[in-house]
Amino acid sequence: MNSFINNIDYYLPEYTIDCHELDETKPHWHVSNSLPKTGVRYLHHSAKDETTLQMAYKAASKVLSGLSADELPDTLIVCTQTPDQLLPHVSACLQHELGLPSSTKCFDVSLGCSGYCYGLSIAYGYMAAGISKRVLFVTVDNYSKTIDPENKTSFLIFSDGAAATIIDKPETAPSFLFGTDGSRSESIRCLNSGISVVTGKEDNAPIAKPDMQMDGFKVFQFTVKTIPNEIRKLAEQAGVGMDGIDLFVFHQASNKVLESLAEKLKIPEEKMIIDLYEVGNTTSSTIPIALKRAENRGELKRGDTIMLFGFGIGLSWSGAVLKY
Repeated sequence: MNSFINNIDYYLPEYTIDCHELDETKPHWHVSNSLPKTGVRYLHHSAKDETTLQMAYKAASKVLSGLSADELPDTLIVCTQTPDQLLPHVSACLQHELGLPSSTKCFDVSLGCSGYCYGLSIAYGYMAAGISKRVLFVTVDNYSKTIDPENKTSFLIFSDGAAATIIDKPETAPSFLFGTDGSRSESIRCLNSGISVVTGKEDNAPIAKPDMQMDGFKVFQFTVKTIPNEIRKLAEQAGVGMDGIDLFVFHQASNKVLESLAEKLKIPEEKMIIDLYEVGNTTSSTIPIALKRAENRGELKRGDTIMLFGFGIGLSWSGAVLKY
């Protein structure tokens, strides 16, 4: 029996920031008081010259290691909101770096925290339609290069990282659910990015640096008010109900968010993955990294019925129920 998620591997930059040490350099942040809410002790930041493409390559090359030519994916999807440039697309550059054949179907998806389940659904759709046989899905973001180091709200949560997932067509179709509330889109945004940086600017005017902004309170309120009902809806749609889920792996937003969802949904502690302490919030990569780490710890086993659920930028959400 084919597993929909065949294998996962990931990459986190070597450079880490110990949030406890920030109490010395930024005492006004009171980081030790924030840690129980964020759940993040160590942040991973890419090197100054480390690109999104390089991080994607490091994750993808690990998951492809040992595969024969006949086992390589025929489709490559990259999910990122921090491409190194507007064009060419990251997946085209990654296809070349990985040495995948020119027949490989390649495209990017611009999504963040809800991007993993969106990517899984696209991969499944391609395979169900007979367009693809095997998909390599890479999530990668380089947020540290867009965050002002004085922006406490964002700096203490977000890490850089990449994950790579090999996806095969399963015998039983996963169940997916999606939603978007664009009226709240300005709750998470990156100013001075895209072509708006230069459009309408006077000649020789300085170009401002990208500036990631998040209204933490608005995002939290959206999550705890909107997402629980969507999660229940997905469980019923999948025909298993909340009690039929062996493990819940949600977007690793923060301790406070995950604990609030678990409380509202009455999810037992042993069924809920919270894994931020050593990793941080890696946006589109939080779910696959959490899955791989849970499997390595023995908390996730083949044959388990799992629910994945992402939420954030857009503001959007996406979920999947599947057999691992």
